[in-house]
Amino acid sequence: MRIAFVGDSLTEGIPGSSFYAVLRKRLAGHTLVNLGKGNDTVISLYRRLTRSRFGDPFDVAFLWIGVNDVVGGSPWTFQVVNALLRKPHATSRDEFRAYYQASLDLLCRHARRVIAVSPLLKGEDLSNPWNRELEALSHLVEELASRHERTEYLDLRAAFVRRLADKPVSGYLPISVIRVALDALTLRSDEQIDRQAAERGLRLTLDGIHLNSVGAGLVAEMFLETIAAIKCPFAI
Repeated sequence: MRIAFVGDSLTEGIPGSSFYAVLRKRLAGHTLVNLGKGNDTVISLYRRLTRSRFGDPFDVAFLWIGVNDVVGGSPWTFQVVNALLRKPHATSRDEFRAYYQASLDLLCRHARRVIAVSPLLKGEDLSNPWNRELEALSHLVEELASRHERTEYLDLRAAFVRRLADKPVSGYLPISVIRVALDALTLRSDEQIDRQAAERGLRLTLDGIHLNSVGAGLVAEMFLETIAAIKCPFAI
């Protein structure tokens, strides 16, 4: 199978642990393509996809985007960096809907099956306002996926919520772009990443957003289950 993973830094796998690295080992006989790009929003991702050359059609494409469109909880430096990188966030749910729909439409022209993945977390405190907004965006993604014949919804967020339920909560989130950059530069192994996550009181993430090895393993397993369940790819 030829499988694409489309998204932001969670897909790219920097910083933090990489689910993609796990899948490359588990799916060694297949062609995997990582189309993740750090800081991407639903708008910048769509614009990037319109400029991409995909080559042969994909059997499966995972679309995982949304966390960078919830700017609350991020220091002002994140917004400055994204502005300089020309990666604007969606300013309303209607704008998010429009660009997500356009991305789905585009990917459906290049993949036999598209998996729309729910946006994940902004902090492991599920009661914070940013996670409530991500929950709303997840429902929106599910609705859009239900309208496409060759698209299905993967509720990754729900699995993370279940893992975090009734556990002690850490409100840790990165305080600056420099902190995220230092994590990316200095934490080069899963052991280092997991140790830093534990010091921050986090269970599934390195910094409330990017994954530690436990979170990456959970993503990899759910993606593998989805791939295994695809028996008869649709013709384009």
